[in-house]
Amino acid sequence: MQDHPTPGPQAPPPRPRRRWWRYLAWGVPVTVLVIGGLGLGLYLFVLSQISVGTGEIAARRQRTEAFGWPIRLNDRVNVLLMGVDVTLDNKRRVTNVARADTLALISFDPERGQIGVLSIPRDTRALIPGSGEAKVNAAYAYGGPRLTIRTVEQLLGVKVHFYIKLGPESFAKIIDAIGGVEVDVEKDMKYTDSWAGFSIDLKKGRQRLNGEQATGYIRYRHDALGDIGRVERQHKLLTSLVRQLRQTSTVTAAPKLLRVVAENTQTSLTPAEMMTLGFFALRTQGEPLRMHTLPGTFAPLYWEPDVPKVRALVADLFYGVALEDLAGTSIEILNASGIPGLGRRVADRVATLGFRTVRLGTSTTTVEVTTIIDRTGRPGIARMLAAAIGKVTIKQEPQSAGAPITILVARDAARQVSAPVLPRSSL
Repeated sequence: MQDHPTPGPQAPPPRPRRRWWRYLAWGVPVTVLVIGGLGLGLYLFVLSQISVGTGEIAARRQRTEAFGWPIRLNDRVNVLLMGVDVTLDNKRRVTNVARADTLALISFDPERGQIGVLSIPRDTRALIPGSGEAKVNAAYAYGGPRLTIRTVEQLLGVKVHFYIKLGPESFAKIIDAIGGVEVDVEKDMKYTDSWAGFSIDLKKGRQRLNGEQATGYIRYRHDALGDIGRVERQHKLLTSLVRQLRQTSTVTAAPKLLRVVAENTQTSLTPAEMMTLGFFALRTQGEPLRMHTLPGTFAPLYWEPDVPKVRALVADLFYGVALEDLAGTSIEILNASGIPGLGRRVADRVATLGFRTVRLGTSTTTVEVTTIIDRTGRPGIARMLAAAIGKVTIKQEPQSAGAPITILVARDAARQVSAPVLPRSSL
């Protein structure tokens, strides 16, 4: 019998090589879950903190189609920013009467990837519904955000979908939350208001301003341009602020910033809608802000709007159409209300925007709601008409040999066109 050699110790079987994509298969979902959890937590925190104004809830619900998921802006949204001041009585006590010290209409335009900002000087002459002509900042004292929105809508012929209100100290707290903002102060600024209890003392040159200093910088108006110079400084600081917010280093300040915004603002936007607009601003390429001041001239006590320039700026900034496009669009207006002269009143309103009426007549049938039949294929033009007239229905039809746009005027237009788009003194 042949002896078999005793087998020696065997080497362990080779360990299977781990593929790098196995780590990736686990790493990707874990990373997504972590980021998603942080985002959800941040969203729930903001949801629990932000004060949603009830006065314009209906307006917000009418525009829900503008916001998609996730945090996607599908259509243009106009937001009125109101900075409210404090009024003291003769004993230096805070009264319950406040005025809108700062007014800016901000338009988020996803089609062109831009954000338009139109600042309205607080001394602008405006027609305040129910109160007559006055400075535009008085609208807040007369009727709060709701009346301020109506006043701005009539002044510009632009639909205001939402509002954000900042209190007297809100802006300073927001600036402090991100560690200040860098601004090139154009000149020495020194002013003391012992009655209101604030002072401004800034030196010329590039520097980082804290919240109190930044507030003084945009409140200073003791120079030749007065409130117009103040508006220009607001634009300058806002540009610096947006540029800083888009830097990666600001991410660490995001939780504190959100908390401060939540505690110091009142808005008709939901938290999800605010986040959508914020992400839209951060994703916009280049310099996203197109900032303008309401065109006008100095007049005794007022800033007088320059109607032709306002008309051209509004058409471009809020509707994406050129003024020559409006002049080249023929409008047919048919009175379908049964109210004599109402068609003429609508035609007068349309003419103030730069449109040309080619036919003014009477419809053979009546309609319940004023209707715009658009055959231009350019929705911005029809939207501009709708904002000027009021509550309307827009219907799209193929291009034909008739007028590019037909307006069927219903009885509801009688109240909506009772006041001009711009103040009577400017027309």
